[in-house]
Amino acid sequence: MNITKIIQLLSDTGILGIVIFLFIAWFNRINPAVKTKIASNKSANQREVLGLLDNLASNAVHLLSASYEMPGDEKREKAVADVTSQLNGLGHNVDPAIISAAIEKAYQSMTTTETKAQTKQAEYNAALADTEQAFADKQAQLDKQAAIVPTEPAPLDVPEDVAATEGDVK
Repeated sequence: MNITKIIQLLSDTGILGIVIFLFIAWFNRINPAVKTKIASNKSANQREVLGLLDNLASNAVHLLSASYEMPGDEKREKAVADVTSQLNGLGHNVDPAIISAAIEKAYQSMTTTETKAQTKQAEYNAALADTEQAFADKQAQLDKQAAIVPTEPAPLDVPEDVAATEGDVK
C-alpha cells in the first residue's frame, strides 16, 4: 500500500513525469554517448598499444640484427618472445600474430635502408661461405690423396751393399 501512495504523490507533484523523462533520455541520448566515449577511449588505447608495439619491434629487430651467427628464423622467434614479454610486463596482452607482423614490418623497414649491421652481416656471410668452401676444397684434396695413396706402404728399396748402422737388426 505504501508504494501506491508514493507513486500517487510523485504523480501529483509531477516528479513521476520528470523521472520517466530522464529514464527515456538516458536510453535515447546519454547512454549512446557514454558508449561512444568508451569505444573511442578503447580505440585510443589500442592505437597507443600499437604504437608501442611498433617501437618495441623496431628496437628488437635492430638489436638482433647484430647477432650475425644466429639464423633468421631464430632471430624472429627471439624478437617475438622479447616483444611479447615486454608488452606483458607493461600489462598489454597482444595476439602473437600481430606481434609477428610488427616484427616483419620492422625488418622490412630496416632492410630497405642500408645499415652498418647489414654490411657486417654480408661480410660475415661471405667469410662464412669462403671458410666452408675452403674446408670443402681441403676435404676434396684429402679424399683425392686417400684414393691415390695405397693402404699398405711399399717396403723401402734398400740396396744390399749398404752397411748397417748402430741399432740395426740383422
